Amino acid sequence: MKKAVELRHKLHMNPETALQEYETTALLEEEIGKIPGIIIHKPFDTGLIAEYKANDGKYLLFRGDIDALNMREKTGCDFASKNENMHACGHDVHTSTLFGFLKEVAECKPEKNILFFFQPAEEGAGGADLTIRTGFFDRYDIEHAFALHVTDEYAFGTIAFNDGVLFASAMELTINFNGKPTHVATPEKGKNALNAMRTFLDMAEKVPHSINEPLLLCVGRVKAGEVRNIIPEKACIEGSIRSLNMEQSRAYFNQLKQIGRSIEEATGVTVDVRMEAFYPEVRNDPELYDKLYTPLSDRFATKVIPYKMTGEDFGFFTKMYPSMMFWLGTSKGETHGLHSPYFLPSDDTIPLGVDIFTEILKQFL
Repeated sequence: MKKAVELRHKLHMNPETALQEYETTALLEEEIGKIPGIIIHKPFDTGLIAEYKANDGKYLLFRGDIDALNMREKTGCDFASKNENMHACGHDVHTSTLFGFLKEVAECKPEKNILFFFQPAEEGAGGADLTIRTGFFDRYDIEHAFALHVTDEYAFGTIAFNDGVLFASAMELTINFNGKPTHVATPEKGKNALNAMRTFLDMAEKVPHSINEPLLLCVGRVKAGEVRNIIPEKACIEGSIRSLNMEQSRAYFNQLKQIGRSIEEATGVTVDVRMEAFYPEVRNDPELYDKLYTPLSDRFATKVIPYKMTGEDFGFFTKMYPSMMFWLGTSKGETHGLHSPYFLPSDDTIPLGVDIFTEILKQFL
């Protein structure tokens, strides 16, 4: 698996953010192009699909995401990032694992058709949905879809999964407040965007929802004002809604829009509640889980877990096909967490991930 590990190092040193993965795509196209019997498709600007066709039957889809985050790495490893981006969510491992699995399939030539999706833009830009919308996958009779996600929350080698919702539905929000500036000495002449934002947040927290249907509103960034003695003309909230289904998130979003309208009427500050990326929940297929649980448990450490409020755009595939996603534990004592500048799964994770994908494939031969 040396080649896959070498690929991981190259990717890790040259990370690219969502929709900017041009060099990453070119590297993958070059390396996959060396593998006999593989057809490369590029339906979207970045990312690619490698096709292995053995017969006229159905296809399995395996996915690995390729994009990175705009943050500076602090791992100090020999193959650390050379730019201001970082593979802090382990996508370099996902991509290299999928590449290693592709090589394994090309060498062993199983009697099963497979699509290997090297997906762009998982981090907030919905690359799964963007590629699906090209209509490319409609050309294939896809039986099941699979993906993994590394994490140091679990011990190295642990497969953590369940037979229902694994990851939450995730909606990103931007809420802009536009008022009228004035000197602090004459507040009656202005329209205070900051006060409108504060009122909005207070009202949003009081929206009732069922304790049996978990829902989170996370505000990650706020901004207001330019000068200390001028009432803020503009304010902005950037955040995320997490729930266990898209319908619940959409209903809460509509309530936030109603709050915005009421604040407009009361203060004269305009409120624009805008939906950005919106991912479905990742829901594992129960029958597929039942089929795979025993063979995976016989060979690997497995752990049945409840849902996480993590978001993942693999949910677009779980809505289209009976699918399964799982966490792959990477911790050898360390626990930094995803999106940490110190997150660095070991290279040993790659051949392990290849073995797991190969075991899954065996169940369909």
